[in-house]
Amino acid sequence: MLTHALQITILVKNQEEAKAFYTEKLGFVVRMEEQFAPGWKYLTVAPHSSSETVLELAEADTPEQEQLIGRQAADQILVMFATNRIDRDYEEMKARGVVFHGAPKQVPGGKGVGFED
Repeated sequence: MLTHALQITILVKNQEEAKAFYTEKLGFVVRMEEQFAPGWKYLTVAPHSSSETVLELAEADTPEQEQLIGRQAADQILVMFATNRIDRDYEEMKARGVVFHGAPKQVPGGKGVGFED
Protein backbone atom coordinates (compact mmCIF):
# COMPACT_ATOMS: atom_id res chain seq x y z
CA MET A 1 0.00 0.00 0.00
CA LEU A 2 1.25 3.49 -0.81
CA THR A 3 1.68 5.56 2.34
CA HIS A 4 2.95 9.04 1.39
CA ALA A 5 4.73 11.15 -1.23
CA LEU A 6 8.51 11.26 -0.99
CA GLN A 7 9.48 13.83 -3.58
CA ILE A 8 8.04 16.44 -5.91
CA THR A 9 10.28 17.49 -8.80
CA ILE A 10 10.23 21.16 -9.78
CA LEU A 11 11.98 22.32 -12.93
CA VAL A 12 14.11 25.44 -12.42
CA LYS A 13 16.27 27.64 -14.66
CA ASN A 14 19.20 27.69 -12.27
CA GLN A 15 19.65 25.34 -9.30
CA GLU A 16 21.82 27.72 -7.29
CA GLU A 17 19.32 30.58 -7.65
CA ALA A 18 16.45 28.22 -6.77
CA LYS A 19 18.36 26.88 -3.76
CA ALA A 20 18.98 30.45 -2.56
CA PHE A 21 15.28 31.29 -2.93
CA TYR A 22 14.05 28.24 -1.03
CA THR A 23 16.64 28.47 1.75
CA GLU A 24 17.09 32.23 2.16
CA LYS A 25 13.60 33.53 1.38
CA LEU A 26 11.38 30.62 2.45
CA GLY A 27 13.62 29.31 5.22
CA PHE A 28 13.87 25.75 3.86
CA VAL A 29 16.86 23.47 4.46
CA VAL A 30 18.91 21.55 1.91
CA ARG A 31 18.16 17.87 2.44
CA MET A 32 20.52 16.46 -0.18
CA GLU A 33 22.96 17.95 -2.66
CA GLU A 34 25.09 15.59 -4.68
CA GLN A 35 26.86 15.87 -8.03
CA PHE A 36 26.21 12.57 -9.82
CA ALA A 37 27.76 13.42 -13.19
CA PRO A 38 28.92 16.52 -15.06
CA GLY A 39 25.82 18.63 -15.58
CA TRP A 40 23.65 16.53 -13.25
CA LYS A 41 23.37 17.61 -9.63
CA TYR A 42 20.67 16.15 -7.41
CA LEU A 43 19.36 18.85 -5.06
CA THR A 44 16.46 18.55 -2.65
CA VAL A 45 15.05 21.04 -0.14
CA ALA A 46 12.33 20.83 2.49
CA PRO A 47 10.68 23.06 5.10
CA HIS A 48 12.70 21.31 7.84
CA SER A 49 15.16 18.47 8.28
CA SER A 50 12.53 15.93 9.29
CA SER A 51 10.04 16.62 6.47
CA GLU A 52 8.94 13.38 4.83
CA THR A 53 8.40 15.01 1.45
CA VAL A 54 11.19 16.90 -0.30
CA LEU A 55 11.26 19.13 -3.36
CA GLU A 56 13.81 18.21 -5.99
CA LEU A 57 15.03 21.34 -7.74
CA ALA A 58 15.91 19.95 -11.17
CA GLU A 59 17.66 22.24 -13.61
CA ALA A 60 15.91 22.23 -16.98
CA ASP A 61 18.30 21.00 -19.64
CA THR A 62 16.21 21.01 -22.81
CA PRO A 63 14.15 23.73 -24.49
CA GLU A 64 11.02 21.65 -23.80
CA GLN A 65 11.79 21.51 -20.09
CA GLU A 66 12.58 25.23 -20.01
CA GLN A 67 9.12 25.94 -21.43
CA LEU A 68 7.55 24.03 -18.51
CA ILE A 69 9.23 26.10 -15.79
CA GLY A 70 6.49 27.72 -13.73
CA ARG A 71 3.79 25.89 -15.69
CA GLN A 72 4.18 22.28 -14.59
CA ALA A 73 0.64 22.36 -13.21
CA ALA A 74 -0.71 24.60 -16.00
CA ASP A 75 -2.61 27.42 -14.27
CA GLN A 76 -3.04 25.50 -11.02
CA ILE A 77 -0.89 25.49 -7.89
CA LEU A 78 1.70 22.70 -8.03
CA VAL A 79 2.53 22.48 -4.32
CA MET A 80 0.78 23.79 -1.20
CA PHE A 81 2.55 24.18 2.12
CA ALA A 82 1.02 24.10 5.59
CA THR A 83 1.86 26.51 8.39
CA ASN A 84 0.54 27.04 11.88
CA ARG A 85 1.29 30.78 11.74
CA ILE A 86 0.35 32.02 8.27
CA ASP A 87 0.14 35.73 9.09
CA ARG A 88 3.58 35.84 10.73
CA ASP A 89 5.16 33.65 8.02
CA TYR A 90 3.61 35.86 5.34
CA GLU A 91 5.10 39.01 6.91
CA GLU A 92 8.54 37.41 7.42
CA MET A 93 8.75 35.99 3.90
CA LYS A 94 7.44 39.21 2.38
CA ALA A 95 10.21 41.12 4.22
CA ARG A 96 12.74 38.69 2.70
CA GLY A 97 11.46 39.51 -0.80
CA VAL A 98 8.91 36.76 -1.54
CA VAL A 99 6.31 38.04 -4.02
CA PHE A 100 2.80 37.10 -2.92
CA HIS A 101 -0.48 37.14 -4.86
CA GLY A 102 -2.22 39.28 -2.26
CA ALA A 103 -2.54 38.80 1.49
CA PRO A 104 -3.64 35.67 3.37
CA LYS A 105 -7.42 35.23 3.25
CA GLN A 106 -10.06 32.62 4.03
CA VAL A 107 -10.20 29.86 1.43
CA PRO A 108 -11.80 26.41 1.53
CA GLY A 109 -10.05 24.46 4.25
CA GLY A 110 -8.55 27.44 6.09
CA LYS A 111 -6.52 30.50 5.25
CA GLY A 112 -4.11 30.77 2.32
CA VAL A 113 -2.14 32.86 -0.14
CA GLY A 114 -0.06 32.03 -3.19
CA PHE A 115 3.46 33.22 -3.93
CA GLU A 116 5.87 33.18 -6.85
CA ASP A 117 8.91 30.98 -6.69
